[in-house]
Amino acid sequence: MNLSAFKSQPFRHYLACVSIALHGMWVQRLVVVWLAWDVSNSPAFVGFAAFLSFAPTMITGPLFGVLADRIEIRLAIFSNYIVMLIITLSFIAVAHTYVINMITVAIFSAAIGIVASANHPFRMTMAARLGNKEQLSSIIAITTLNFNLSRLVGPVIGGILISQFGPIQTLWVTSVGFLPMIFLIQKISIRPRDTQAKIEQRFSDALKEGFLFTKKEPFLLYVFGLTICVTVLGRGLLETLPIIAQGVFKSGPNELGLLTAGAGAGAIVASFVKAFGKPQQKGKIGSLGALCSILVPISIIMIGFSNNFFLTLGIVVLLGFVVTFFATTMISAAQLQLTDEFRGRVMSLWTMTAMGGGAIGALLLGLMSETFGISATFIILGGLTTLIIAIILFFARSN
Repeated sequence: MNLSAFKSQPFRHYLACVSIALHGMWVQRLVVVWLAWDVSNSPAFVGFAAFLSFAPTMITGPLFGVLADRIEIRLAIFSNYIVMLIITLSFIAVAHTYVINMITVAIFSAAIGIVASANHPFRMTMAARLGNKEQLSSIIAITTLNFNLSRLVGPVIGGILISQFGPIQTLWVTSVGFLPMIFLIQKISIRPRDTQAKIEQRFSDALKEGFLFTKKEPFLLYVFGLTICVTVLGRGLLETLPIIAQGVFKSGPNELGLLTAGAGAGAIVASFVKAFGKPQQKGKIGSLGALCSILVPISIIMIGFSNNFFLTLGIVVLLGFVVTFFATTMISAAQLQLTDEFRGRVMSLWTMTAMGGGAIGALLLGLMSETFGISATFIILGGLTTLIIAIILFFARSN
């Protein structure tokens, strides 16, 4: 891996601050899904809460991406963490004053979902301006790895804190984690923008052109079709792990933290494999994407039949690897197919598809688990998704 990013002092300072903040955000995410089950004992509500925290990224993510190109990025990140801190402290105050119920948990989940949808484009925009152009690929690789490391460690810390101190007290820790970013972000120097962003056309028109371009390209339709299948099932499950931890195994926050960390561990391995692997041609990328897409529903079916926690944990690690490897592989496939004219627009459509699939999948898994039972839902959805993927691969091969 290229480590030239560490030669940049601003990047080193930023990485230290954002690492603490990201760990806090993953602990906060674990608290939300834990509370969703705790107040309801309902798979449907867990799925609904995950939907509320995930769906805003699909709707507002591209808008915040445009905003990140047009305002002072350090001020944007400062404001983002201030709002996140206010929301967290407000929920803590409500928890100490009133009884926590499904309404308050749903509002909290939706609020942090909206703020988190701005956090990713703001962070990535900031990171890209912390070094020179030769260091850019290194900066992107290290920030991605840092995100996945926090995804691994944060839930483990969260599970321990929840089991020892309770979910509300744990939120105090996440609040402290936001403080370095709030107090130090303005002191980190960044390079000037290369160009000042201009609005050349309405956002809706640009998005429409990207959609029409995608519609005309068979390989892109193949990429988007597989992405919908993988994110609805794979990402949907990874966002509703309390259904497995508490609904199937009747376990506590430590086990939920382990499952969440297991998905993060798989994602880290996938990131390393992609970082150190050789670049692939489009045909090879398409084959790898097909293999990953088939492994997702097979993993879900295996979880449906599993009655052993550690076997399920191993499958979740595999699922975390496959979903992450699929996402990075499909992005590479799409990038090889795109011209610079449509690259940004098609990539924003892909992001909306991936985020929307995860949100819909979480809601679908929750509602079906409530109606048909958890194991039956996993087996049914896994089987149906396998059939749909087989049909997509058949038509892709025919073309």
